[in-house]
Amino acid sequence: MRIEALLQRLETEQARLAHEALKQPAASTEFEYGRVVGMYAGLERAKYTIVRLFEDKEKRDFDL
Repeated sequence: MRIEALLQRLETEQARLAHEALKQPAASTEFEYGRVVGMYAGLERAKYTIVRLFEDKEKRDFDL
């Protein structure tokens, strides 16, 4: 699997979460808001971790 495809999938899921949270904000509770924000942040952290993983791998391969 290409890293670009994986990152695109994570970004799509982030956009879906944000859209759902904003679609009906009055119906959301504080708990639901916190859940969505946490999931969004988790996806962002996953993207960051994947990018760093591939950057580290490329750096190790280059140094050899």
